[in-house]
Amino acid sequence: MEKLKKRSWAEPFKIKSVELLKMTSREDREHALVEAGYNTFLLKSEDVYIDLLTDSGTNAMSDVQWAGLMVGDEAYAGSKNFYHLEEKIQKYYGYKYLVPTHQGRGAEHILSQILIKQGDYIPGNMYFTTTRLHQERAGGTFVDVIID
Repeated sequence: MEKLKKRSWAEPFKIKSVELLKMTSREDREHALVEAGYNTFLLKSEDVYIDLLTDSGTNAMSDVQWAGLMVGDEAYAGSKNFYHLEEKIQKYYGYKYLVPTHQGRGAEHILSQILIKQGDYIPGNMYFTTTRLHQERAGGTFVDVIID
């Protein structure tokens, strides 16, 4: 029952760090869009006030995430962090092997190369731009299946 209680509108955390952002006018944003050829991937970060392009964790980090960065072993190979991750993946998911990637699109690329064969049709429901690219580069045909 505890999970069903209504939460406050306020998020349950304190922000530990802030970064000054440039306020942009409508004219600034329109100019930036024209300069980028209306391709949001080509916008300069400094020209974006609120980033709604991705959900890839590009903004604020928790205090626990920052602490992990400070005490983590980030060696190129053989780091304690890798073995800790491997242990947890094996424990909770049962996978013997893992290939860490920097974010979902890296994993998506690897999976597409492994699982998709030339001529495969891949159904989707409103793709993310890289999803379609990775599937088509792997030889598949993306098919957007949208149902109201």
